[in-house]
Amino acid sequence: MPIYTGRWHGKKRYFGLHYDLHAGPNDTELGVRANDKYLVPMFERLGVDFVQTDCKGHPGYTSWYSEVPEASVSPGVKKDALKGWRRATRKLDLPLHCHYSGIWDDAAGKKHRAWCRMDADGKRVPGKMCPRSPYLEELLIPQMMELIDRYEVDGFWVDGDIWATEPCYCSKCRRAFKSATGIAKPPVATDDPDWRSWFEFTLKSFEEYVTRYCEAVHAHKKGVLVCSNWLQTFQHPGEPRVPTDWISGDNTWVFGLDRGRCEARFISTRGKPWDVMIWSFYSSHGMGDPKSPWTFKPVEMVQQEAAVVAALGGSVQVYENPGGLRNGQLVPWRVERLRQVGRFVKSRRTLCQGTETIPQVAVLHSEHPAHAHASKNIRNSIDVAPIQGAVYSMLENHYGVDILDEWALEPRLEEFPAVVAPEQNDMSVEMVIRLKQYVETGGCLLVSGAEAIDRFGTLFLGVARGKVESEARFHVPAADGSFDGYSAAWRLVKATRAESIGQLATSPLLDERLLPHPAATLYRVGEGAVAYIPFDIFRYFDYNRYPLASAFIGEVAHALIGELPIQVYAPACVDVILRQKQDRKLVHLINRASGIPNRPNDGTIDEIPPVGPIEISVQLEKKPKKVYLAFENGDLEWKYSKKEGQLTVDLDQVHIHAAVVIEK
Repeated sequence: MPIYTGRWHGKKRYFGLHYDLHAGPNDTELGVRANDKYLVPMFERLGVDFVQTDCKGHPGYTSWYSEVPEASVSPGVKKDALKGWRRATRKLDLPLHCHYSGIWDDAAGKKHRAWCRMDADGKRVPGKMCPRSPYLEELLIPQMMELIDRYEVDGFWVDGDIWATEPCYCSKCRRAFKSATGIAKPPVATDDPDWRSWFEFTLKSFEEYVTRYCEAVHAHKKGVLVCSNWLQTFQHPGEPRVPTDWISGDNTWVFGLDRGRCEARFISTRGKPWDVMIWSFYSSHGMGDPKSPWTFKPVEMVQQEAAVVAALGGSVQVYENPGGLRNGQLVPWRVERLRQVGRFVKSRRTLCQGTETIPQVAVLHSEHPAHAHASKNIRNSIDVAPIQGAVYSMLENHYGVDILDEWALEPRLEEFPAVVAPEQNDMSVEMVIRLKQYVETGGCLLVSGAEAIDRFGTLFLGVARGKVESEARFHVPAADGSFDGYSAAWRLVKATRAESIGQLATSPLLDERLLPHPAATLYRVGEGAVAYIPFDIFRYFDYNRYPLASAFIGEVAHALIGELPIQVYAPACVDVILRQKQDRKLVHLINRASGIPNRPNDGTIDEIPPVGPIEISVQLEKKPKKVYLAFENGDLEWKYSKKEGQLTVDLDQVHIHAAVVIEK
């Protein structure tokens, strides 16, 4: 089956505004200030290329006068806001998308309990639709058709979909599951041997539901685009089978920088147009905490999040919801701040859009363990901690990192000098075979976890099996000291053919209390090499982020990989993103520092201090035509050694996001 590669509105539609209100039964002034006279100057001030507006949120009430028989129109609709947004966007030639809540619809659930998902106890779950219920054909699709015909909308951003989906035990779903798998009863517990089949059935049911509304929209009017929020993203690995037109997700409202670092690196491998939506506001203590109301983010905080997305080739949209204003009004001072974000983003389009990765390190995010151990929520249940730990630690050691599942990595495996398989204990047998072949023919592979030895074998890793300690703690040497490591399972191997990297100890007195077990091993296999860390180092790093743990990972990686064609030496807070566009190599440098450090009661990033110095070494056969710094002002010097075939670039500092551009 061919993969649907999606569509977008063209290259110039790069920076967008998302505005939603989630209309409810208690609203009183919806649409009062949503008219073209007010909106046109606001959109012009923002400088947006596309907009998404309120339509139907999780309460299930529309903020326009829907005439679909099953519709629930908020009693607070005083003026047709969609008509105002359509008129304003027409005057400015902007695409208009609708924010529409899919699986989550409280009002439809109250009207039709039989449409709601059923839990394992036989109780209907309020407001969460069963994907096999009449909801799709009697409400969702008819309303999309109504919006296309009446307002000529250009697209739908469907919210409350994959992340609101859990297994449904209604009679329709039970019968379909039995028919598809032959299993008489769907399991209840996640440790049931049939759970993976049940999870994959639930996921397939959801994907079929999304496919049906995508196909309905595409058949009704060519050119109208559809996206399902968070579908085909970091926590949904595997072949992107659903015919959505682009990929998007709204990033975490607080501490979103880390999540964006992984999401953007994964989504960029899906083969579709994509963006990440950044919240313009945040709350320090979680959604709904009355003592921690929403507040607007500092401009530089939003720019920092946006830089990651732009550097990896994605578009950016910002989510704005102006507090208690329910009448369609935007806040001028907030618009002015968002204008600064827009200028930051759009100034990067020419160099960032349409780029490809320069492969260095691929972090394997296998879809097989994700499905094997998933819990009940289709999106938020997947354990991504080891993947995150691998990405964050490799970035702190200034490698260029991409995240690929088996579907994306297998055909491109040989492009990457190195692959990290972080505690991927349930990767497919086919992937294990391919990784072994990859090493034999010159690749560098880093595997971790006590169970990795069962997948790859002692001969391939060059070690004796050794016993496994549960809930173990050992001191691991790194740099000029050690860190107290922990792992739920720690294999105490002995190097046979492999070289030892460090030696475990029972205390910080590394020279007195050593154990006869290596902290890691390195073994040359064929033309390549494999490094093995026999405990859950990447899960540990995701949880702790200790600098010495990062240093240890860097030491193992360097011993395995050696020098790469592009090397960057910079403070640990500088992320490196390596891209290429035609005859240009781009070394993106993103500063994650904050002048006011993040604290548990304050997730803001403010007063970002410039950091440096930074040195970049690039192997080149010929002297480049031009080397310059893009996006920021800085003191850049470069020299080329013909004898060594090496370009050296020295940069004094980076503030938020700069790129060293090397033209052949």
